[in-house]
Amino acid sequence: MNRKTIGPGSPVKFDSEVGPQQGTVAEILTDIGNGARIAFVRVTGTLDGAPWRVPVNDLQHVEAA
Repeated sequence: MNRKTIGPGSPVKFDSEVGPQQGTVAEILTDIGNGARIAFVRVTGTLDGAPWRVPVNDLQHVEAA
């Protein structure tokens, strides 16, 4: 399986409690408590512009149409 690396600027999709979401990774940080990599994903029109905090392992790269 050829997986693309997800990083800042990557278009991604993920499932949330309110349904599927799609956005752009703003930044990726490491959680100091458990060492997990967390992405901050901007999803247009949600959370008043605040980024979603999503574990990198829960993201899927969006392929260009």
